[in-house]
Amino acid sequence: MIGHLPGIESLARAFVRIHQDQKTGKLVLSRGNEPWHYYFLDGRLLYAFGGQHRVRRWNRALKWHCPHWRIDFNAIEPTSLWEYQLLHRAVKRNELSLPQAKSIIAAVTREVLFGTIDASEIEGQWASIARPNAQSGSFPLSIPYDEFNSLLQETVELWQQWQGMGLGYISPDEAPRWKVEAPHSSQLSPSSLSVQELSNGQKTLWDIAQKRKQSLAYLTRTLHYFIQQGAIELKEVPDMASPFEQVRLAVNAVKPASTTIACIDDSPTVSACLKQILEPQGYRVLTIQNPLKDMAILLSEQPELIFLDLMMPVVHGCDFCAFLRKTSVFQATPIVILTSSDGAIDRVRANLSGASDFLSKPPHPQKVLAVVRKHLDRSRQFALTSVAMYDSDSPDIDSSADDTERVRSKSK
Repeated sequence: MIGHLPGIESLARAFVRIHQDQKTGKLVLSRGNEPWHYYFLDGRLLYAFGGQHRVRRWNRALKWHCPHWRIDFNAIEPTSLWEYQLLHRAVKRNELSLPQAKSIIAAVTREVLFGTIDASEIEGQWASIARPNAQSGSFPLSIPYDEFNSLLQETVELWQQWQGMGLGYISPDEAPRWKVEAPHSSQLSPSSLSVQELSNGQKTLWDIAQKRKQSLAYLTRTLHYFIQQGAIELKEVPDMASPFEQVRLAVNAVKPASTTIACIDDSPTVSACLKQILEPQGYRVLTIQNPLKDMAILLSEQPELIFLDLMMPVVHGCDFCAFLRKTSVFQATPIVILTSSDGAIDRVRANLSGASDFLSKPPHPQKVLAVVRKHLDRSRQFALTSVAMYDSDSPDIDSSADDTERVRSKSK
């Protein structure tokens, strides 16, 4: 058992116990709905996150330690440890040095520890997780206990300094905003003007301290006077969108909201299969079993791509393809013939009728997406990028818990 966590000393003892027992798992400390997560492998810290501004914290660490690193977010899945997965991958590919990656983890952990220490009431939970398949020696990207303990001591000193300066009522996750018509604003010295420029309500105290390369405590102590005078107010600001959310927003921005792909096939099974493949990618699939009867629907919807069955009881696919090509609406629309025979004669006939491509039945997901990427414009190719899988070399250390211990306590 980790034991109770009534304060900083007990929290430190909990970390010592994790180290001594060489535990693999995660320690979750929470105050209400605000959790902090610490992941360990054989007693060594892998990563920590939690509190209000996970993405802001990550961005600060990157800007300070590796501002020129270009990250490929399509390389990993949006799991609970996406930051560690990115760092691990970058080290293995020599995109970052091991000291750089560890410095990023340390910078993030220092802020997470500060939030944990500052919590008035915490509930602790330890969850053992399945070990990665590889041996621990294959995971050099971790913080050994002596380095982690130094981080903890530095954070405790900062927290004590923070309290000693009378800043306990301020959260460094808050953003200062200058009041234009605040009292005493005319008494500001010229040296305060640069502070005023940064205090626009968009940057947190952590952000400003890093920007000015100043101690968080002394910077906040400077602003403390103006806060007390009413010249500066503190406000909560939301976290930035995660990289995966930013990608989703970018996809939606370039992809038309009503992109439609038609499936003309008398088989409900084929239509259902295409729906299963395409709709998760954000496309609307229009299913038509009798193209002659439903021609009005096809003209009304004007799909941007058409999958067309070759052998249908009502009309042959090649004949209907030739008919569509004679209409002004579908002259340039990509038409992909669906066929289970895939014979040379059928291909020639389909080409002569104006077909854009062939696809064998039953449709394979990767081939369907490849055909769509090929025939739709580049602005929609990005929207059809399949969900990235883990790199085979990356450790999967976020398995479901198999052993949980709960403790409740009060800190400070």
